Amino acid sequence: MSLRLDAALANTGTRFRIFPQPRFLPSFRNPEVVTVSIPAGQVAAGPADNRMNVIDAINKLPYDGASQPPFNGTKNPPVPPGPAGHFDYLNPDSRAFACATMYATVRRTLDIWEDYFGHPIPWFFEADFEKLELIPLIEWDNAQSGYGFLEFGFGRTPAGGIDHTRPYCENFDVLAHELGHNILFSQTGLPSNPADPAIDYGGYQESGGDLTAIVASMHFNSVVDHLLAQTRGNLFTVNELDRVGELSSSREIRVAFNSKRLGDVGSEPHERSLPLTGGIFDIMVEVFQKKLVAHGLITQDLATRSTQGPGGSPNTAQIQKEFNAAYRNHEAAFKQLLLESRDYLGHLLARTWKSVDPNFLTYAKVVRQILEADRALGNENQETIRGCFAWRGISSPAAIQFAARTLDSCRFGGIRQAVEPSDRAPRAAVAAFEADAQRMTIKRASGEPRAAERRKQPRSATRRPSATK
Repeated sequence: MSLRLDAALANTGTRFRIFPQPRFLPSFRNPEVVTVSIPAGQVAAGPADNRMNVIDAINKLPYDGASQPPFNGTKNPPVPPGPAGHFDYLNPDSRAFACATMYATVRRTLDIWEDYFGHPIPWFFEADFEKLELIPLIEWDNAQSGYGFLEFGFGRTPAGGIDHTRPYCENFDVLAHELGHNILFSQTGLPSNPADPAIDYGGYQESGGDLTAIVASMHFNSVVDHLLAQTRGNLFTVNELDRVGELSSSREIRVAFNSKRLGDVGSEPHERSLPLTGGIFDIMVEVFQKKLVAHGLITQDLATRSTQGPGGSPNTAQIQKEFNAAYRNHEAAFKQLLLESRDYLGHLLARTWKSVDPNFLTYAKVVRQILEADRALGNENQETIRGCFAWRGISSPAAIQFAARTLDSCRFGGIRQAVEPSDRAPRAAVAAFEADAQRMTIKRASGEPRAAERRKQPRSATRRPSATK
């Protein structure tokens, strides 16, 4: 969501409270007020609007193959708005708060991404269901996103049972991630060719879910302020922003900042998503650093030494010391430029996601669309994008160096031997060569790319790899 629109909604929308990260994390024990796009007084009890509604089901088990929306079982009365039409009056320890915060998280995330896309995002299931059904508290130690619904249970106790003190519906990242799948199903679509193994499509979906959550989480002041306070703008570190769907203080689903290359991962979608997510996250950080340099807040030398590419320095303590000095007394400027970088990434992803063909999708094709999206946004980060993905072992088809073609490989070998000694070549052979060349098209077939020529040098081995999943 752009900075302009976010400011406008604060004066017109409906207020809720959301925990930006799980409340058991020390830095996020208090919920933050957010404003959704629906004007105050127009969010119905539930909460509900024209796109989604909350059903507070009682003792519900998860939907399975034999059951689907709408839910017609026992349920609590819908949660009403306060006197002024807002829902920020609810006690964070109440069941009603869990209902309201699930609605607010989904609606807020949808608002953010509809702004980046520049148009409403229709549900991919709209042929069967008008609204997305949200069920915040089911009796299950898991959560799921399905055709027309999101339903969330609870975390697990150390013994393996349901931990009713940790409802997933209050985990912003998990909810936003699941909505991200719905957005990609709507805007990119699903593979339709049965011959398509869809290996990269699975990773693309998981990466999209993670990035949906990461960008949305950066719309919380508390998240951005905490991030900058911890890093002083040195974002090539593992930090709060990287933690996607954190389930406990020591367990993470995925980490956006990671050292995975495409050759390091298999076909399991969550694992395969890591190089793509990491490369896209790197783009945002690189853009942020370019802005800092352009505004005279850090030097180009510091930006180069703090990256993980060529020129990166293993002296991380010195780098952090220099960022600390640069950040001091410039906190507001660092924050503004980070939010601008966030918005660039949001617009870049929106343009990419709606242009990618889901059939026979490959990461190289995704990179090509990212480059096209950047050209539409000003064409300022082409080399940054290529560099980030080349390091990951992912290159755009336009950037891959095709294998050199010789006359032999194009079936001109016999004629070449006849004409090479030009002083002895029979005139008839030369004429035959020229005639054949006019009739035949030499097709440049792709071969094994020359890694040494098209990739950056490996990032410094002293750089910290990602945290474990």
